[in-house]
Amino acid sequence: MNRLSRFLKFSLLLTVPTLFISCHNSQPKSGMQMAQKRDIEAQRHEQEVIVIDTDYGDIVILPATKSAPNTSRKFRELAEQGFYDGLAFHFVEPGKIIQGGDINSRDDDPANDGTGDPGFNQEPEISAPNLRGSVGLAHPPDEPNKGNSQFYILLTDMPNLDGRYTVFGIVVDGMSVVEKISRVTADPQGHPLKKVVMKRVYIEKRVV
Repeated sequence: MNRLSRFLKFSLLLTVPTLFISCHNSQPKSGMQMAQKRDIEAQRHEQEVIVIDTDYGDIVILPATKSAPNTSRKFRELAEQGFYDGLAFHFVEPGKIIQGGDINSRDDDPANDGTGDPGFNQEPEISAPNLRGSVGLAHPPDEPNKGNSQFYILLTDMPNLDGRYTVFGIVVDGMSVVEKISRVTADPQGHPLKKVVMKRVYIEKRVV
């Protein structure tokens, strides 16, 4: 499958939840909009999602089980084990990206955040594009084999990450929460001055 085909396939995955959210939050104004809403709702079904509970609200992630099966499975397993509970989003860039999941963010020393080693590495599954709402596996630049528990969420399309980072999920609800987190007061290096904690990360079934 060429890059354009992969892009179009993943774009469809993004479009359906996005269109639903748009239609769900406003009353249809035309017959076409009403038909579109009915068509989108007919495609919705119950699926397992991962919910990140923060002081700013919930972020709901639909795992990309087809394009990144192993990475999304590992993320799910870590959530089930309670691994992410109490960890933090340790890097933010307003309107662009937030990053979290480092085991070192559990302590009170922000200087070591982003450098933790949870004792495993995750093999890359690089195929899907990095679009707004994408959830990707973080790793040192040009070292895709060193990804582990850290992940990022994008607030804007970042094609410069394509072909370099594994996208293993998409935010289907809570992008406003991601936006708020990206704009918390941070130091010049992008580290939040007040800890943004993932109070609980858990699995549940939702209609999406």
